Amino acid sequence: MENKQILSVIVPIHNGEKYLEKLVKKLKKQEGNFILELIALVSLSKDESLNKSKELFDKVLEIKNFNHAKTRHDGALIASGDVLIFITQDIFPFDNYWLNNLIQPLNDDIIASFSKQIAYKDHSEIEKIIRNFNYPDKDRICNNENKNLNGRRNIFYSDASSAILKNEFFKLGGYNFEVPTCEDVYLAHKIIDSGKSFIYISKSVILHSHKLSIIKTYKRYKEIGMFEKMFKNKIDFSKTESEGIKILFYLMKTLIKKFKFRELLYLPFDFGARWIGYRVGKI
Repeated sequence: MENKQILSVIVPIHNGEKYLEKLVKKLKKQEGNFILELIALVSLSKDESLNKSKELFDKVLEIKNFNHAKTRHDGALIASGDVLIFITQDIFPFDNYWLNNLIQPLNDDIIASFSKQIAYKDHSEIEKIIRNFNYPDKDRICNNENKNLNGRRNIFYSDASSAILKNEFFKLGGYNFEVPTCEDVYLAHKIIDSGKSFIYISKSVILHSHKLSIIKTYKRYKEIGMFEKMFKNKIDFSKTESEGIKILFYLMKTLIKKFKFRELLYLPFDFGARWIGYRVGKI
């Protein structure tokens, strides 16, 4: 009998009880020649996240001080699998081949991959359009050779759903650092800087989007600005704002085309919060 590959699925959890049963059920339906090891990283929560995780996951770590990078690294340290699958609690695999499609391209050169995201049906049209812009139907290999071709997207990488070879992850130092957010962007930079590649896989699809207030949007983008300030001497962020302008014009054009005038009126507040937060974070 052929040996099955072990995949360690690592999930940071905070007040996530409502997601867990449905998520784990879908994870266990994934088809492929692998065995799943489910690892929960549970931060202090007001609901039954910890008890529910102990019921559903193979390994559970209680996290006292959450950090987007270090907490995920702690999960990797206890993983048994040869491949690390990082996801967030609020994603949902689109089909039963999401995971198999995600890991298929991995090899000695392409050491990591990430999934296409589509927005939940009940989320805003703005979220749906942004997902369409950021996650097209065409695969993309990111490395030093494709730097000019890909532009800012050469370091676009999301661990809302990603896979990476464990030995390569630790060679790079993994997530053993602290950041306010964008730990996945820094890992993408480290992959490329090492001479390796990662790939965006459009056939590996998850549902994932957010319902954020203006205040939460501001805070999120402030953290992104803080991250870029921290790493401005290591990573070229010169195309970040031009990419944001492209998204804005794409949103305006698409909302008008779809006659979504209410969301078009909301757009200045949404993008205003993003831009102000981002600029404040970089100060």
